[in-house]
Amino acid sequence: MKIDKKIYEDKVRACWIGKAMGGGIGAPYEGVPYQLFLTAKDIYLDQGPNDDLELQLVWMLYAEKFGLELDSAALTEGWRQHIKYGMDEYGAALRNMRRGLTPPLSGAVDNWFKDGMGAAIRAEIWACLAPGRPELAAYLASQDASVDHCGDGVWAEMYIAAACSAAFTGCGLTAAMAEGLKHIPADCRTAQGIRFATGLWHGRVPYTELRWRIMDRFGSHNFTDCVMELCFVTAAMLYGGNNFEQTVLHAVNFGMDTDCTGATCGALFGILHGTKAFPDRLTEEMNQEITVSDFLKDIPGLPRSIDEFTARIITLAEKMNIALETGPARTFPAYQPVSYNPQELLPPVNWLVMPGIGEGEALEIEKTLMANGPGQTVYQEDRRIFYGTQLDLSPYVSCFNHMHLFTFVKIPETMDDSVIMACADTGITVWLEGRQMLNYHGRQLALPAFHRTEGGSTFAFPMTGDKYYLIHVRLLFCRSPLTLSVAVGNTDSLFVSGVEYKI
Repeated sequence: MKIDKKIYEDKVRACWIGKAMGGGIGAPYEGVPYQLFLTAKDIYLDQGPNDDLELQLVWMLYAEKFGLELDSAALTEGWRQHIKYGMDEYGAALRNMRRGLTPPLSGAVDNWFKDGMGAAIRAEIWACLAPGRPELAAYLASQDASVDHCGDGVWAEMYIAAACSAAFTGCGLTAAMAEGLKHIPADCRTAQGIRFATGLWHGRVPYTELRWRIMDRFGSHNFTDCVMELCFVTAAMLYGGNNFEQTVLHAVNFGMDTDCTGATCGALFGILHGTKAFPDRLTEEMNQEITVSDFLKDIPGLPRSIDEFTARIITLAEKMNIALETGPARTFPAYQPVSYNPQELLPPVNWLVMPGIGEGEALEIEKTLMANGPGQTVYQEDRRIFYGTQLDLSPYVSCFNHMHLFTFVKIPETMDDSVIMACADTGITVWLEGRQMLNYHGRQLALPAFHRTEGGSTFAFPMTGDKYYLIHVRLLFCRSPLTLSVAVGNTDSLFVSGVEYKI
């Protein structure tokens, strides 16, 4: 589809301005689990690094290099060379890549956060490179998202990319959203959430009721859950109308992943309305230079300003458009979530599982294990093999009894900055080498992320390489379903490779 060049350029620039503004407004409130009541006078524009924008700078380099041949394999190389994020799905994907797994397995295997917002927040670049071509934008988004997500985590990015691509044609918000929905399964949770939030708007549900209605249907204790967040984005865009501040504040006031919802709303608003729609006071305050994280700042050729980013995107989009129009006809395969057998892809994790025993017996077992080390012949009948960091203990739950678990952990090299994460869906106590390190009875559902562990904690524990350390876990008043996660990482929230769990 032909799009006026000046309008296209203005919309691309507005996309990145809106992305930076919206993310900056939401950044100070990221993760708040409650409703906010901010007004325009409360706006503070944080202009620090944000993965919502800076990851797309890196992807632009790879799009310049590969053009229409860009795929998940090329983007995987980008992750390996440049991305050091250890948070959530990023850390899980990097751990899988170190094991030799490639997309889509790298995004699916042992990834508790596969439905997170980490891919959806980097969707706009594909729309800017494929304006008016939502099928291509959705395809490129699927190649990107499948590196570190699976299922709804991928469909969320595909939806945003397709909707933003359609918005370049001058259609309205609802038409762009309808186009986005065409490119994901109608029965996936992402599509259901977007239709639900749209239905609230059509039904003229008061804004004050939106949050509890959305949380009741699609709420998650993980504040980065993409379905919940896209419900917030949808509602904010529809209820915000043509007012940028009101739109972004609606998104931020819902709480949860506020930098991402604010940035996503800001980018789509910019594409729809252009640069003239931003308030002068925010435009004047915003720094046109792009601030990136320390580990990205030395990458050669990275755009340093919104103007440079915009100009290079436009040049690249023109090249890709010429290749599409003059080259052979292309088809863009639909994304399909991958299934896998954990036993074939993950190393075994060995635990001694003792449901229903008393504290005295557990103490005696701990003393015996510490005295004899791993590999001893006692307690053979209670040894269990799991695969991955998430242990499904539901089969061993009976009648709200306590459960004790034991394993020896060993890392390949000495680490002064090693940390241990332990969390469960019930009260949890952890001893390491007989010393109590954690005693958490808050009864939060488990959230296995080093930097924001819920249902437990992450604690520092320097470890010597090639030495076995006994971990003893007690779970209180167990009931199904029940999961336990124990993992070793570092202070950058990255999983340690080559960890052995033996009993």
